[in-house]
Amino acid sequence: MIKKIFSIGFALTLVLIFESCRDESLNPNPVFEPGVHGFCIFDGIAFNGKINVRPQPYESDYANNFPTSAQDKAKVDLKIRWVSLDNKLTVNKIEIYVEMKEYYTDADGNDKTVSLGQKLINTVSTPTGNRQWNTFSITPLQVYTAFKDAKVKYDKVNDTPVFANPKNPRPTGKWFNKSEDLIVTWRLYTPDGSVFKSWSPSGVCGDVTAVSEANSNCQLTFDVK
Repeated sequence: MIKKIFSIGFALTLVLIFESCRDESLNPNPVFEPGVHGFCIFDGIAFNGKINVRPQPYESDYANNFPTSAQDKAKVDLKIRWVSLDNKLTVNKIEIYVEMKEYYTDADGNDKTVSLGQKLINTVSTPTGNRQWNTFSITPLQVYTAFKDAKVKYDKVNDTPVFANPKNPRPTGKWFNKSEDLIVTWRLYTPDGSVFKSWSPSGVCGDVTAVSEANSNCQLTFDVK
């Protein structure tokens, strides 16, 4: 009996020593922190209740686009909502960015694509609650103003202003002419100062789940049509 008590006591001592010395950074079980993601769609598309009838978010690319003329009066209407699956975070600001990709043919006759970077285009300063829509618009003038100073070495040597390229003229009032893609992305801000601007390509960005209140995506693309 005494040996059994001693064995149990010794075992408990080893457990306590092990627990006190264990390095939690080596724990293979991940500790997940709360997070938020976004779901952005083109406004004006047919809806079934609150959800876009299209089965997958990424299939909404090019659903709305800038027109080929009268771009000084045009706009693309969108709506975005932030989603917290565990309701542990709120979002107090949403920034909308646009990346412009320019397509051109270089001096050797090769088809090329160059990114002109991302520019802040719009801000939702007081977003609505979890899973609630926030509407906004992007105009050709906004995008032109953001990228009007962009330059590209079309001939591999000289910096040429994108909007003053003699080989790809863009007249006033028609700044975009099907030689570009415009990619909308977003950043979500929470009251504690956290910023969410990138998500898992195989999870949030490539959401293939059935249409639900938890749907997500990471970008939308449009151009001129």
